Amino acid sequence: MAVGVAAFALVALLGLLPSGLKTFKSTMNTAVGSQIAQRVFNDMQIADWKDLTNSTRFFDEQGTELTNSNAVNCIYWVSVQIGTNSGGGNSTSFLGNTSTNLATVTVMVANNPGNGLGTNATNGANPNVQTFTTLIGRNK
Repeated sequence: MAVGVAAFALVALLGLLPSGLKTFKSTMNTAVGSQIAQRVFNDMQIADWKDLTNSTRFFDEQGTELTNSNAVNCIYWVSVQIGTNSGGGNSTSFLGNTSTNLATVTVMVANNPGNGLGTNATNGANPNVQTFTTLIGRNK
C-alpha cells in the first residue's frame, strides 16, 4: 500500500517537472535580458552624445558581450534604437516639450538560441523578445 502511494506521488511530481523547467528558463531569460538592457543603457549614458546611434550587439548565455567575430555563438541579439526628432538630431518629446538634452533609447533583447531566426531575431517573428525603453540625458 505504501509503495502505491509513493508511486502515485512520484508520478505527480514528475508531471510537474516540464512546467518547472519552462518557468526556470523563462525566469533566466528575463533576468539576463534585464541585465543586458541595463548594461546597454549604462553604455549609452556614458557615451558622447554625438556617438549615440542605432546598433546591433550580441551576448552569450551569461550576458557577456561578444565581438562580431564571435557573434555566431550568441544567445541574445540586442537591437539598440535611438529616438530622433524629424530633423535627425538626438532629442525627444516629453510631457509636450521637445528637449535636445534627452534621447529615447529602446533596447530589444531577443533570445535566439542556435541563430534560428538570423538577422530577424528582434522583429515580431520572435516571441522571445523583451523591449526596454528609457530616456538618456546629455552629459555636459
